[in-house]
Amino acid sequence: MALNQNQFGMLTTAGTRLNPNGPTMTVEFYDASASTTVVAGEMVCIGSTVRPNVTKVIKGTGLTSAYFGVVLTNPLKESWTTGEKLEIAIMGSLVTMTAGALITAGASLQYSYSTFKVVTQTASNTIIGVALDNATADADLIRVFVFQKAISGATGATGETGATGATGATGATGRTGATGATGATGATAP
Repeated sequence: MALNQNQFGMLTTAGTRLNPNGPTMTVEFYDASASTTVVAGEMVCIGSTVRPNVTKVIKGTGLTSAYFGVVLTNPLKESWTTGEKLEIAIMGSLVTMTAGALITAGASLQYSYSTFKVVTQTASNTIIGVALDNATADADLIRVFVFQKAISGATGATGETGATGATGATGATGRTGATGATGATGATAP
């Protein structure tokens, strides 16, 4: 839905940033098909970064994609195509998103890439944030606290292996064994 910049009051829509000083990032949308678009409220994944420091984002393709941010509302633009720059909300942002079903405040959320909606996280699907409001039905708008990089719902993110510790000191030399028995005296020479 396009927003009219001459309207008296702005509507709260999916993709509205609720904390004005919350972290955002300007990125470029990429898709192999020039006709593919992204819209406000849709989650995106990092595709690649090229010089000079342009982070490209792509659409996620599954419930376990590594979602990175939420496309923010722009009153002058409804959707973005390949090569266009857009702003996304990242870790620590509060964003309005569309619920796909009943949701309880405080629930971990997953993103449904086919409907552009959030639902309560199930199984090992990627957690993208936490619901700050209750949703009583499909299509309700709720506030979501966004995570920077999605984590697996099954076990959570795993940290890196730490550095190997220093080699311990060499142990002391063991005791010398007992002297063996003296052999028999040999025959006397003629």
